[in-house]
Amino acid sequence: MLQNINFTTLGMYFFTFMKRGQASLKDIAKALNISISTVSRALRGMGEVKPETRKAVLELADEWKYKPNPLALALLKDKTNTIGVILPEIESYYFASILKGINELALERGYRIITCYSNESVEGEKRAIDDLLFSRVDGIIACPANDLVDFSHYDYLQRELVPFVHIDRDCPGLQAHKVLTNNFNATKSVVNYLYSTGCKRIALIANLDLLAVGRQRYEGYIDALKDNNLPFDRDLIIHGNLGTSTSEEATKYLLALSPLPDSIICNNDSVAMAVMKMIKERGYSIPDDISIVGFSDDPFSSFLEPSLTTVAQPAYLIGMKALEVMLDILDEKIPIIIENRIVVDSALKVRKSTRPILKEVNNL
Repeated sequence: MLQNINFTTLGMYFFTFMKRGQASLKDIAKALNISISTVSRALRGMGEVKPETRKAVLELADEWKYKPNPLALALLKDKTNTIGVILPEIESYYFASILKGINELALERGYRIITCYSNESVEGEKRAIDDLLFSRVDGIIACPANDLVDFSHYDYLQRELVPFVHIDRDCPGLQAHKVLTNNFNATKSVVNYLYSTGCKRIALIANLDLLAVGRQRYEGYIDALKDNNLPFDRDLIIHGNLGTSTSEEATKYLLALSPLPDSIICNNDSVAMAVMKMIKERGYSIPDDISIVGFSDDPFSSFLEPSLTTVAQPAYLIGMKALEVMLDILDEKIPIIIENRIVVDSALKVRKSTRPILKEVNNL
């Protein structure tokens, strides 16, 4: 039996926690003159609790609109139901879509997300890991910075058995769970398509840093040139993770070449938009003079004039897959440390910034 429940005391505790904003396990325990662990067991329906005690706890919790404190439950379970996410930037539609895929599935599965941004900085990435570990996340999903060459902070996570999943960029030699896109095949498909429209001087704007997806695109580009017996011209390669101003400078450089490139593959749709603007300002026609292809299929790409042909990358799916892998690790369905590569394919969305396929090529 519950001992000496005083309803005046109950009222006093009610006004105390109302001032604070929410009842706690401690409030209920004090009001009912029982231990906090008994209240916890009664609310969770676990362990030995007398029926009348459980009934009193549940009724008071309902009356006081008690909500579990996630951190307090985590301390009991040694789990926070929180996943840390590290992304290179906040502005990109691509990374925003990845985060959306992670977050929506996390909410469905009862997890919270803490997001950090490295700003393509290795030091920013290391600080983000420290912050997330301090916040006691259950695991980390990370897209490494482009210029990362030292993987020691990920080695540390593995030594401490902290679950983590890499997305978008592959750290060579690091045995880990990875969810990636096939940028090699995607770029080969773009070059093959451009060749089928009659293009033979195909320029490529790509970041060639060690971990950059642009390196894989470059390799796919080279392979496709060989397949189509097209010559390699170093002048047609622009290296860099370009912004708007640098994209304009890159376009000026390409337009000064003789002969002109007849097509340009851009490292993302924002770069493609800047390239298109500069080409039109210089009096050239898209796609009659120069075809343009982007990457990521940002929402604005179909509204450009002409509408942009682009590689639609399944960013949302990448985010969902990454969280599925993380949850499988946390549920001990798969090991924390294992080489596990999940590769999702992209699709070329043909619009009006590229020429139509030539009939004689199409009939081969």
